Amino acid sequence: MVIACTRDCYDTCIFDENYRPLSIFPINGFTCARGRADLIRNERNRVTSAYIDGKEVSIDEAIKYVAKLFREVIKRDPARILRTDYDGNQGLLTWYFPDRLFNVIGASQSDRSICSAEGHAAIRAHYGTSMGALPEDFVKYRAAVFWAFPASVSAPHIWALFIKKFKVAIDVRFSDTVRKSDKAVIVRPGTDVFLALGIIKVLIEEGLVEGKVRHFEDLASYVGRFSLDYLSRVSGVPVDGIRWLAEFYHDYKPLTLIGFALGRSLNGGDAIGMISLIPALIGLERGYYYSNSLGWGIDFDYLRGLHMAKSSRVIPMADFGDYIERGEVDIVYAWNENPVVTLPGGDKLIEAVREGRVALIVHDPYWSETAKLANVVIPAPTFLEKYDVIYSYWHDYLVYNEPIKSPRGITEVDLIRKLAKELEISHPLLLEDPWDAVDKAIRPAGVTLEELRVRKIVKVKPRYLPTNEPDALPLPNPVEPSELSDNEVRLVFTSHPLYTNTQFREVYGNLESVVYTHDYEGVVVLENEFGVVRVRAVRDSNVPPGVALIYKSSLIDLDGKPINTLTGRVKGKYAGTPLLNGVKVRIRVANK
Repeated sequence: MVIACTRDCYDTCIFDENYRPLSIFPINGFTCARGRADLIRNERNRVTSAYIDGKEVSIDEAIKYVAKLFREVIKRDPARILRTDYDGNQGLLTWYFPDRLFNVIGASQSDRSICSAEGHAAIRAHYGTSMGALPEDFVKYRAAVFWAFPASVSAPHIWALFIKKFKVAIDVRFSDTVRKSDKAVIVRPGTDVFLALGIIKVLIEEGLVEGKVRHFEDLASYVGRFSLDYLSRVSGVPVDGIRWLAEFYHDYKPLTLIGFALGRSLNGGDAIGMISLIPALIGLERGYYYSNSLGWGIDFDYLRGLHMAKSSRVIPMADFGDYIERGEVDIVYAWNENPVVTLPGGDKLIEAVREGRVALIVHDPYWSETAKLANVVIPAPTFLEKYDVIYSYWHDYLVYNEPIKSPRGITEVDLIRKLAKELEISHPLLLEDPWDAVDKAIRPAGVTLEELRVRKIVKVKPRYLPTNEPDALPLPNPVEPSELSDNEVRLVFTSHPLYTNTQFREVYGNLESVVYTHDYEGVVVLENEFGVVRVRAVRDSNVPPGVALIYKSSLIDLDGKPINTLTGRVKGKYAGTPLLNGVKVRIRVANK
């Protein structure tokens, strides 16, 4: 028996039935503070019963009530039912299969753009795939560039593979990863694309190109429009630093690891696309890593039922609050996600639910902020309590997840099938055995469900690997970040070693609403055209002037308001990812 950590995390650790981490390359027998805390967390803050408007009811009663709400809205317009979900639990049954019901009834969906979508789309625009280096490739490199990738905190097993190798870290502040690397490069928020263009310019103009890139002449002509002085001024990296990076790339041939945070920043997709070209220019095949989830061949679309039914409307996560505020949604159904504090405009959902304009239905194992707000709460089991198939977006193993704890609540699959029965829906998508659907979805990855059940852990066969010759050359059109006034900063979010987004507060407690700045100390107000929040500022020399840092797990201000109140409606041009990092805010001492 084995079990995999289903956290939204690169490492996807695998454990035995006693929850001891297995030593399977590249996981190597250890886990992080979050993995060590899961057994404790599993017993705390649990939703143990269903609730309707705060009154405890049976799960069946809650399902009947939800079906009644659904029927009323479906008669008018099923698009006014919005399901929103994300990667709180990375299981094929947990996350993907429930989508079938909502596709069948013609409900709306969020675009799931908030994390990695921008980078996937940007890299695919060049290579036709976002698939990069595999863990087996990592060990062959003598150096690495961690570009906006806080691996020492968010990907400890990846970091472990490079501990004894030369590491360069590029970030907007002196993070733990930057401090532990051999070379640090600090770039201004939203300007990574200008730094990448500078590296490409030096490689081309100083004759350091060793690889083949289609449309090379167009690329050379494009970077020729920019002077190094200009690229240096915008990015904040000295000309000598840009030259050093280009020469380092040429001499060391490092693996480039690109962080998801870039996709949530100004010029994010263009930055990721240009960064992914650098390895090709120096002759490296698959010389970058971003996320490999779309390269295993798993048919996620089949699991979601997209071959037979689709959403009537896709709502960008960046516009989530706007749709709620405009009254275009009557029901929000959330699972695998905590949208009140993670989606832009979460404050608008709070207002709409409290005013009775939106009915909020939540299926969750824990009393998250969203569950506490909900009209209907239905308990879900954790990954320690159910069967599922788990994949990683880094290593190439599928895991047959088996429960090691007694189940509580109702699984995502059982819930939507019971709800479909209550709605008298007998669509083939909902009649298909869920495990048969999983079997069909993983066969393109070279794995059968029968084999997986017997072997428990099976290595998949990567597909659509890129070559060192990009197929296309979508040239960027970067925008310079606007200047900051004396009381303005750019707000950026980062990972905390003890938390995964809003998870693990049951073990490590709630993070105080703290923003780390170069200049401010004490209670401050952060405000922009979208909202106002009040937090405590801590002066930190690791944060450059003009930058304010907050942990992704500290998402409620001192007055109980979501920090995402400050996030705007700006979207990435490749996948519509919300601009979360680098949002300009005014900062002032409170009560002044």
